Amino acid sequence: MNLNIEGQISTLITLITELQPQLNDEASRVRKDAAVTERMKFDADSWCRSAMGDSLVKLRLFTEQNFNYIETMSILAVTRYIFEMSVWLLLFKMDSRYGLVYYSRLIDTQLRYWKDCKTQTEREVLLLKKFENEEKAIMKEELKKLNNITNSKIKEKEAFNLSSFVMKKIDDKAARHFSIYAEEAKSNGYSFQAHLVENKQLPVITRSITELENEKASFSSSISNDIKLLIPSRWNWCDMAKKVDLGDEYEYIYSYTSKLLHATPSSITTNQKNLELSEINIFLKYVHVKIKDILSLARQYP
Repeated sequence: MNLNIEGQISTLITLITELQPQLNDEASRVRKDAAVTERMKFDADSWCRSAMGDSLVKLRLFTEQNFNYIETMSILAVTRYIFEMSVWLLLFKMDSRYGLVYYSRLIDTQLRYWKDCKTQTEREVLLLKKFENEEKAIMKEELKKLNNITNSKIKEKEAFNLSSFVMKKIDDKAARHFSIYAEEAKSNGYSFQAHLVENKQLPVITRSITELENEKASFSSSISNDIKLLIPSRWNWCDMAKKVDLGDEYEYIYSYTSKLLHATPSSITTNQKNLELSEINIFLKYVHVKIKDILSLARQYP
C-alpha cells in the first residue's frame, strides 16, 4: 500500500514540477506591459492582470524550490498559500473591481509592514543601548573576579577569554530578542550601532510610512462608493472563499493548518506530528489541480 502511495506521490511531484515551463511562459505573456503605472493605478483591470502575472511567477518559484523534499510544514504552507492565491484570482474573475480591493489591501499590508518595521527598529535602538550598558556591567564584574585570581597562569587564561565570554553573553541575549543589528554591533560597538540605526534607518522607514499614508489617502478620495463597499473592514479568508464557492476547500485546508502549524495543546500532545503519506498525496493532488486551474484563469487574459 505504502509503495503504491509513494509511487503516486513521486508521480505528482513530477507533474507539478513539469508545470514550470507553462508557468514561465504564461507569466511572461501576462506580465508583458502589465506594470501598473501611476496613470493606471486606479484601473481595476490593470491590478487584476498585474496580480495574475505575479502569482504565476510565485507559482513557478514554488515548483522550483518547494518540491525537492516533501515534509509536512512545507506542503501545508504551500497548499494554503495557493488556496489563498486562487481566492484572489477567482474574485478578479467574478468582478474585476476586486483589482482595486487588491490595491487597497496592498497599501494596507505594506503600511502595516513599515509600521511594524518602525516599531522593531525603535525597539532595536533601545536594545542596542541596553546591550551597551549590560556589556559594560558584565565586563566590570568579570574584571573584578579576574583581579581576585592569584594564580598567574589561570589569570592570564581568563583574561585572554574575557572579551569572547562577555560577547557571547550579550550575543545570546540578542538572539532571544531577534536583534537584527547585533552582528554589526560586534564591530561597531553597541552604542555607535544604536546611533547609526536611529539616524540612518529610522528616517528611511518613517518616510516610507508617510508616502504610504499619502497614497492611502489619495486612494480613498479617488475611488467610487461601490468600490468602497467591496472593501471589507477586516479581511476574512473564510468569507472571501465563500464568495467564490471555495468554502469547503477553506474548511479542509484550515483544519489541517490549525491542527499542525499552530502549537495548540492538541497538536503538541497528539501522536500524529506529521501528515500521513495518504494525506500528503491528497494535498499534492490539490496543488497540482489548483496550479492547472490558475493557468487556465491566466489564459483568459488577452
